[in-house]
Amino acid sequence: MADFTQTKNYGTAAYPVHCNQASGVFTRAEPLLSPELLVSRFLKGIPLKFRNGDHFTPDELRDQIFLAQNEAEILLGLTLTRESFKQKVPFDHALYKAYIHVRSEMGPILSIEHLAIVSADGNSIFEIPPTWIETANFSKRLINVVPLLAAYGVNQVSGAVGNAGIAFLTVMDGLGWVPAYWQINYTAGLSMKEGQLPVPVNELVGVIAAINILSMIAATYIYTSQSQSQDGISQSSSGPGPRLYLVRIEELNKKRDEIIRKMKAKFSTRYFIDNI
Repeated sequence: MADFTQTKNYGTAAYPVHCNQASGVFTRAEPLLSPELLVSRFLKGIPLKFRNGDHFTPDELRDQIFLAQNEAEILLGLTLTRESFKQKVPFDHALYKAYIHVRSEMGPILSIEHLAIVSADGNSIFEIPPTWIETANFSKRLINVVPLLAAYGVNQVSGAVGNAGIAFLTVMDGLGWVPAYWQINYTAGLSMKEGQLPVPVNELVGVIAAINILSMIAATYIYTSQSQSQDGISQSSSGPGPRLYLVRIEELNKKRDEIIRKMKAKFSTRYFIDNI
């Protein structure tokens, strides 16, 4: 099992990346978006009313925010809220020679609790000492191991197989690739504080929710013109029909794409990188 007393982190904020101490001049992170804030920031002045007269209730707006948060997580390829993960990655000889070079599936990494060689039956064969784990690139989901000479004297081989782990380690130079070799237990997310998100990410969530809400409302306005007649008196009117709010939706789409592009660049998730 992971030894959570040896949790290791870089000691800086998840956002802004590597921020050691914020000036406090303006807010960097804020609570999760509320229905009231969603309307105030992105839907102010827009009647949230369908053609049949129905309105969005606060609970329905909250549900749209919930859906937008999950969509934002997929689009960014990042973990929005602080979560704990357990993952196994293969042994690659080239990456092992490059200071092990393990990349997590989820990120950015906030802390690491356990990095070890774990067998298929769940036995921990060899645990990497926390003092060897380099945390500087956690924002890029990258874990490296830099052995310290002073640590050799206190190195421990733990697990049910005991010192057999030493023999297991000696054969690595002769192996090219082994599936599910390393096991990492880590915590990932965009904020160290529970229930908070970076302001740009909260903005992305609001933009996605606003697009979905406006699209749902516009879809009910299926007619571009209508007329009525009574006792020889007629009246006609025309409107944008399903193109209602089209300009606003296009503006929000551009903002969504720009935020995604910049946030992916910030956390190095724009491109998939692997070793061949």
